[in-house]
Amino acid sequence: GTVAKPRKITYRVLRGDSLYRISRRFKVSIAQLRRWNGIKRNQYLQPGQKITIYVALTADSERS
Repeated sequence: GTVAKPRKITYRVLRGDSLYRISRRFKVSIAQLRRWNGIKRNQYLQPGQKITIYVALTADSERS
């Protein structure tokens, strides 16, 4: 198959969101989220904060 090109999205943090929840939702790792956004280990997300996520578009997600 063809290699999926990641799509850059800007996600607005909602109340109650955490790195863990966002990583599960977009199927990326917490380490990736930290690296892409320069988030330190003891830093928490604030509601309304915008973070960058690179989502790999696969054939599976296209079909739905």
